[in-house]
Amino acid sequence: MKTLGQLKLELMARGVSLSPEARSHPLIAPGIVSEGTEEAIGISLAEDFFVRAPLKSGPGAGGSLEANDNRVELITEPETLEIGIIPAAQFLKSAKVQDHPAADFMRLDGYCLHLYLCLQEKSRQLNLNTEEAVGLIRNAFNEGVADLVQLEMASCGERDRGFSQAAPLVQSIKKNFRTFVAWAGIPPEDFGVIDSFYAAGVDLIVLPLKGTSGEAPNPPSKQGMKMLEYAAGVFGPGTVRTELALNPGAIAPLLEQITALTQQGILPCITLPEGAFQQPDVLEQVRQVAGHLERSAQKEKLNLKWLYPSGGWFSPLDASFYTRDRRSARLAQRPVFQSTLGKTATEGFAALRRKLRIKNISDSYESAGL
Repeated sequence: MKTLGQLKLELMARGVSLSPEARSHPLIAPGIVSEGTEEAIGISLAEDFFVRAPLKSGPGAGGSLEANDNRVELITEPETLEIGIIPAAQFLKSAKVQDHPAADFMRLDGYCLHLYLCLQEKSRQLNLNTEEAVGLIRNAFNEGVADLVQLEMASCGERDRGFSQAAPLVQSIKKNFRTFVAWAGIPPEDFGVIDSFYAAGVDLIVLPLKGTSGEAPNPPSKQGMKMLEYAAGVFGPGTVRTELALNPGAIAPLLEQITALTQQGILPCITLPEGAFQQPDVLEQVRQVAGHLERSAQKEKLNLKWLYPSGGWFSPLDASFYTRDRRSARLAQRPVFQSTLGKTATEGFAALRRKLRIKNISDSYESAGL
């Protein structure tokens, strides 16, 4: 029997097919979304483990969906699995139908709303103004499809990577919503910018490491590693992560990088390039990486509650879905976003920790005569 992780990878690569009857069925139709010129459907393979599978036609699909009575089944060779359909967010659908200019700058991944930011070339202002961004977030929260906001800044030449322009947006989000804000972007040039992230209200930070993949033994960016290590000392345990690419080929450099990162208290998340997992040896590499990731996080006793299940990568949180059978696979920890009580307590602790950190930074600047 395939693990749910293997099944997810096959569906990502090969998609699913729908008969005309299944496409129009009320249990299946709400999950169909348009992605450019193609269509996809959100499938829940288990609680908190899901995949967005492209819709395909013909014998090459990884399976087909059928609705029987009040359940939906995924038909694959040689088995049938009862699954759930994830309804597409209505606010996203309506924005695209109305050709809203912000529709191209947002995406849902699990219960995380991603907003893609960049500095416009001439004005050097954000592509989304604060009013637009807050409106999108409010729509997502009102519909109940998101609990977390991640701001993703495109590469730019400013030393602070455009954060001075984005800081008012972070502060507005914290003012208007009870939520956590993640910042994802290339590492800044100055350590002080990391302090600015934290002081402005950023709760989680994602910094990439260049030159890190399964097939490229090149060492990661020294600047990126230094910034990650510094951020791990500023932000709370479990709130600093990076994304590593798993590509077919030798995985030893990737395993070494996972070990080095977890020893520093940094959470590695492994991105999954679509369409690359149809070969048995690649599936075995995924299992090896997931197992190493799981063991490394356990050895270093990493706090995983800030992670969330994702459709495009795996982490120590959901690694067991790739290594264990379906009956024993589950999230390693309950994410903080799923518990109202835990979320409230964490918000209070994070606010107190931020105040103390900002005071320490302020005092150090004053003592230095700055």
